[in-house]
Amino acid sequence: MRYWKCFLCLLAGALALTACNNGDDITDDSELTESERINKFIVYCVSDYYLWESETDWNYYKKDEVYRSYSDHDKLFGEFVYADDRWSALTDDIDALQQQFDGVETTYGYELIGGKFQNSGNIFVIILYVYRGSPAEKAGLKRGDIIVGMNGAPITESNYMELYYSSSISLTLGHLNEMTITEDKATVYRMTAVEMYENPVNKDTVIVAGGKRVGYLCLTSFQTESEGDLKRIFADFKSKGVTDVVLDLRYNGGGYARTAQVLSSILAPSSVVRNKDVYVKQKWNDALTTYWGNRGVDLSERFIDTLSVNMNLNRLYVLTTDNTASASEATIIGLKPYMDVVLVGGTTHGKYCGGYLLSPEDYYDNKAYYSDFSNWGMYLMVYRYMNKNNYPDFTHGMEPTIFAEENYFDMKPFGDTTDPLLATAMEMITGVRTLSARSATATPECRMIHLPHLKIPERLIYTGPMP
Repeated sequence: MRYWKCFLCLLAGALALTACNNGDDITDDSELTESERINKFIVYCVSDYYLWESETDWNYYKKDEVYRSYSDHDKLFGEFVYADDRWSALTDDIDALQQQFDGVETTYGYELIGGKFQNSGNIFVIILYVYRGSPAEKAGLKRGDIIVGMNGAPITESNYMELYYSSSISLTLGHLNEMTITEDKATVYRMTAVEMYENPVNKDTVIVAGGKRVGYLCLTSFQTESEGDLKRIFADFKSKGVTDVVLDLRYNGGGYARTAQVLSSILAPSSVVRNKDVYVKQKWNDALTTYWGNRGVDLSERFIDTLSVNMNLNRLYVLTTDNTASASEATIIGLKPYMDVVLVGGTTHGKYCGGYLLSPEDYYDNKAYYSDFSNWGMYLMVYRYMNKNNYPDFTHGMEPTIFAEENYFDMKPFGDTTDPLLATAMEMITGVRTLSARSATATPECRMIHLPHLKIPERLIYTGPMP
């Protein structure tokens, strides 16, 4: 089953679910068919944990006749999804989804944006970036390359998914010449997909300009495996006298909340970290909010002791686009009460929720009840997050402090100071204008389109307790 929705994810396995129904409600489940038990799993988990559970009449859905009447489980799940929720989803392959959340995929190791030629309707794609050590990097593909042919044929709406999910592929590139993209058939790039960890630390460097030492970091997701790299990078920045930081989150759709918390603690003023001040707060559905409140549970995430590598910044520059989402946005709003966070680029995505990956194992006590559908699951939005000052109002994204537009037909390597977004941030830091970054480039007659696929993440990982 393929999913066009974007996901959040949680650190599954680290949490214990104790409030899911496991008493009289499931004693007769052995009498239900597999399909009916899947439906009951959906109904009860959504009613327990969903952020918008109050929008549904559960007296209607918690009935045997409802479990029998839905043969389409996606249809049943879809009836519970709130209008503003673009992220919750049902899956019949929860293991694959968990791997994706962990940054491990069978992949060519590139991220793409699509375009459509106006004259033919055929598709071309532009490489946003490649992962280190990936088949794409080894083949010689790089950021900004324009792909116009695949397996000796044009790319169309009916075959473009092969760019992501085929086991092997051959690609031909195009070159922009004045207003036309022409195909270069002389060179063919051949790749075989491999299972690999996609390291989100794409580029880090120190830029010396205008009497400033600026640390630049491009991070494409928040993965727990990258926390060691982040600490190493900022230790290096400190040793080199970095005083300003540009954090490039333009393609970062989220990841593990713990990793965003670590990075924010590295960047924040040292007094905030030392005091373990509130980073972000969580608002669950009414029943769970009451549940936690009665038990005196603090639903605040706090800054973590990273003083050995803490940058003690009072201003941070963040590069953003509409792909900047979820844990990236939590980083921005979590730091805002304590420092000046300058956004450069475009409006962020507006992902203000955190979710949990629920499996039948989390719901049922008895494995016999779910052994025939054990790999089903759902990614469910369970809370919304806000900062110390209760700032949650970015459902349509956060507008940049300074607007700067990326030119997809003239893309610069990450860390290149002529990149329009980075150049704008550097101008603000140094007061020196990078003229070459402001020059216009002619573009062909085409329109950019969104190519839906699993590799556009929008994740925020909750690492606190579950009832």
